[in-house]
Amino acid sequence: MGSVSKLTAGLMLGVAGLAMTAAPAFAQKAKKEKAAPAPKMSKEFAAPAVAAQDLVKAGNFEGAKAKIAEAEPFAKTPDELFNLNVIRLNIGLGAKDAAVQRQAIEGMLASGGAPAEELPKYEFFAGDFAMKAKDYDASIAHFQKAVELNYPGSNPHLMLAEAYFQKAASQATPNGQLPPAAKPIAAQGLPHLKKAIEIEKAAGAAVPAGWYNRGFTMAYTSGSPDAPQWALYQVDGDPSGKNWRQLLRTFQDRNRSMTSGENLDVLRLMSQTSALESEYDYAEYADTASKLALFGEVKSVIDQGRSSGKLPAGKLSDFYTQATAKIASDKASLPSAAAEAAKAANGRTAAFTAGAYQGYGDYAKAAELYKLALQKGSVDAGEVNTRLGIALAMSGDLAGAKSAFEQVTTGTRKEIAQFWLLWLSKKSAA
Repeated sequence: MGSVSKLTAGLMLGVAGLAMTAAPAFAQKAKKEKAAPAPKMSKEFAAPAVAAQDLVKAGNFEGAKAKIAEAEPFAKTPDELFNLNVIRLNIGLGAKDAAVQRQAIEGMLASGGAPAEELPKYEFFAGDFAMKAKDYDASIAHFQKAVELNYPGSNPHLMLAEAYFQKAASQATPNGQLPPAAKPIAAQGLPHLKKAIEIEKAAGAAVPAGWYNRGFTMAYTSGSPDAPQWALYQVDGDPSGKNWRQLLRTFQDRNRSMTSGENLDVLRLMSQTSALESEYDYAEYADTASKLALFGEVKSVIDQGRSSGKLPAGKLSDFYTQATAKIASDKASLPSAAAEAAKAANGRTAAFTAGAYQGYGDYAKAAELYKLALQKGSVDAGEVNTRLGIALAMSGDLAGAKSAFEQVTTGTRKEIAQFWLLWLSKKSAA
């Protein structure tokens, strides 16, 4: 006999209390059921059943099992079958025998004598026992029935989702990959997990970060098109560097045709959210910024990586040396470039010069020039508004940054701007 988990014990004690109130006429009845008509039991069934119940109260569970075996052939009516399994349930609870408890709950459901108002509960507990027995098809059926019967709270949806996830995981390869046949099974659990989260939020409860993490993991491994949305949920629930990294790397994976400029603004957000973790990350950022002639940004991101300990000293020295050699002359050229931008017929020079100022951390000047670029026109408004939003955010103007990001409404940049808006909302709430 194995012990039952704390969760199951807590749930089943609730069932035991309810089950006892539904016991036969010879058993003690709950006050609320005193007016209910006593179920009719045959003498052949009642005698061993009463003896079994008395043995349960005395703690003699093996003796009770023997008496239940005597009573079982005479259990013919729904009431008799139901009460037989009520006693069996109490035996299983007392003996901490999960197999007996499961048999009892299944028997109560199959009896036809279970009170209609208790069926949602019994279906839920039956699903819980089936899950622990790794009988995933049965657990899915029971949890689905509990949902249909409106068992309250998020638990039936949460457990139904987990039943699908565990069924899929049981088919995984030794290295943890889901085979093609298992992926749709995992994906079936995602709407139920989402529903559980919605129920918790509607109740004003804090949703555990693990729920979001589980959703993203299953969405990603199953190849679900909802994986990006789950990554977003994950960050919204727990804006850690790890979760931001998963969100933004997932975005990069499905947008491999992004321009260098678009990817730069993703990498900038990774930097702000502590999502840069490895030498590869810093090399990608340094290489992208270098190709766009943002020498100040190349130097600053490598400095950041080294000071954080994520980038070993001496790494990316080629990028660093090339960038630092150009910084002085590049910086010296910026005032004349800004003056030229003010006289230009379009905003392209202003946008380019703003990018250089941004790379050196002069966000106020960068924002001024981005606004000029938008005013003069002939620029990619989505790109300029994204970078204006970044510059304003870095300078502390969160309201202005939000307004700029909200102007980005099309293409890949719209999603990038939405990520920055999420970051802003977390920054504002901090």
